[in-house]
Amino acid sequence: MRASAVVALGLMLCGCAGNTAPPGFLDPPVVAQASGYGGWMQLKLANGTRADGELIAVSADSVWLLGATPVAVPVTAVKEGKLTTVDAEVGKVAGATGLGVLSTASNGLLLIFTAPLWIIVGTAAGSSQSYTPQRRVPPLGWAELNAFARFPQGMPSGVSLAQLRPKPRRR
Repeated sequence: MRASAVVALGLMLCGCAGNTAPPGFLDPPVVAQASGYGGWMQLKLANGTRADGELIAVSADSVWLLGATPVAVPVTAVKEGKLTTVDAEVGKVAGATGLGVLSTASNGLLLIFTAPLWIIVGTAAGSSQSYTPQRRVPPLGWAELNAFARFPQGMPSGVSLAQLRPKPRRR
């Protein structure tokens, strides 16, 4: 039983999506619905460099990010992008899976079937949940990311990146 738990943990860690947002930046979905801040965007640029930060705005020709260095990037200079909209809360799925595995003790000898089943299904659910808040360009177009920006209708005229303050981090 111990070996199967170690294997399941290893599979769960390998199958989950990575997240490049700083700790405490992403909100849970319920909080994010009422938040005025954008999701975390990571860009791989055509010249081999990277840019990341809060998604401030998107237009037909530019992407604005507020990270360590505020930046406006022409979309033609972007090779690919990954937006993480909210905290995936994978820990909740893992916790439910752990409780499900423990509950198989009440199954008697059938736990040799039900415990691995809980581990397999829970690992798949956790992996799937970790990818849920991600949006990638391509295949999505830039306009499809507007809803997750601080300014969904584009960068307001008269507002510069230097005027904006970063999102406060959750503890």
